[in-house]
Amino acid sequence: MRAVAFGQGHTYDNVYLLVVDASGYSSVVAHNPLDRAAHAFDLLRERTVARVHALAAELGCARADLWSWRGDGGMLAIHDESESVARDVALGAARDLLRVDLPAVRAELADTELRGELRLRVAVHKGTIRYGEPGATGAIHSPVINLAAHLEELTPADCLAVSEAVHRVAGPHADHFELVGAHEGSNVYLMTSSGSASDARRAWLATTGLAGSRPVFAQPQRPSQLEKVRLVRAARTDVIDSGTALRTSSGYLTTAERPAHYRDAVLAFLARGGTYRCVLLDPDCAATATLADYRGEDLPAKIHNSVTAFGLFKQRHGAVTDNLHVYQTRAFPGFAAIAVDLTSADAMVLYSPYLMTMKIPGIHVEHGDSPHYLATTSSGRLLPDLVGLLQAVVDPSALRRVL
Repeated sequence: MRAVAFGQGHTYDNVYLLVVDASGYSSVVAHNPLDRAAHAFDLLRERTVARVHALAAELGCARADLWSWRGDGGMLAIHDESESVARDVALGAARDLLRVDLPAVRAELADTELRGELRLRVAVHKGTIRYGEPGATGAIHSPVINLAAHLEELTPADCLAVSEAVHRVAGPHADHFELVGAHEGSNVYLMTSSGSASDARRAWLATTGLAGSRPVFAQPQRPSQLEKVRLVRAARTDVIDSGTALRTSSGYLTTAERPAHYRDAVLAFLARGGTYRCVLLDPDCAATATLADYRGEDLPAKIHNSVTAFGLFKQRHGAVTDNLHVYQTRAFPGFAAIAVDLTSADAMVLYSPYLMTMKIPGIHVEHGDSPHYLATTSSGRLLPDLVGLLQAVVDPSALRRVL
């Protein structure tokens, strides 16, 4: 059967969209000469198009066109009056891309000494599409195209994801997929190159998290001084620095090292009218004594040293530091935090729950070695929950101002 083109202004039901993307594109480009990187993705494009066209010809599929390619991936549209034919082309080609073509391309690229591993994300969705002007497929606006593209973005590397609409009519292909989650109102089914159901479930969770998850930016340990500077510079009206002893912050403000990035950022923030509030534990309260005993450290002395350092900072820099306030609390909050514009609609909170490890000889987790998380307006209800906790921590009735 001879292939025919999609017709201008025509509407087609059950168009199968095959979306392919090379995971790790930027890494390959960054670590290889441009011609070598370009060859890798040209080869991927050639193999993808050849695989679809070959299977379409074999099964007599009426239409199988490359609609777009953007360097590291693209979208192909597959359609036949017999939907099962288009389905078999789309799912068969997608499967073989992962299990046959990808290993072959990797082997060929190994001979070129390409640095970085080429990995592939593949997604298939289907629906009704109205074809536009010739050569203007990129301008087609369709919920079907949008869902296909978004589904590919969520697909774990070296996996094939299909929507519920595809899986519902997958027939003999259905058993190769595992239900792993949902996206934009559609169940998502996944196939891994290994074919393992547990591998599919793990890959999806590792990529998308649990249902209802929201983005939080995680750091494996305390961010650097320069990263904290970025937070202070982003503040409009107030910064709250809350912790047990605030040794790091007080040290940044009084360091003899140059350049003193954090101190300069705080002074600039105060000079433009901002308020910087420091909240640390009362050295004489029960919470401090319990925490000091548990951690085996002289926490009261560390708190006293920090307060002295904050006082030295104010003494050195005079009136500009009038809006730097230092408070003590008798309630242990259980986490450290730097909050930016806490009462604004777009507050940001960098926080770190204290890891209270058991008293095991040789095991001691410093606060700086604990994971830190940045919550923003993208983090859903986590942000207002954190804001509520911090507002309780800095409530004037719970604090005693010492500087």
